[in-house]
Amino acid sequence: MDVSLDSGEQATTTAFDGRVLSFLSSRAFAPGSPISFWTELSGRTCTLEGRCLGSKRIDANRFEVRMRFVNLRRRDREALVAAHQ
Repeated sequence: MDVSLDSGEQATTTAFDGRVLSFLSSRAFAPGSPISFWTELSGRTCTLEGRCLGSKRIDANRFEVRMRFVNLRRRDREALVAAHQ
């Protein structure tokens, strides 16, 4: 699923287990730093916020970033889980 980070970069989510979201980004985030992005969920635009758990370089241009949410509603959680199955 494609997301737009608040800093303007595009990222692609790779996994969501109900608590932790992983995505590929062109930049790294420090642990604990805020992450905000928007995406389409169930036909509506949602802005979601979280905190970085860590970033890992996977190649010369991309990082795998793990984050936990701070404002995730039940319907958004269910839509994210469905999008990653």
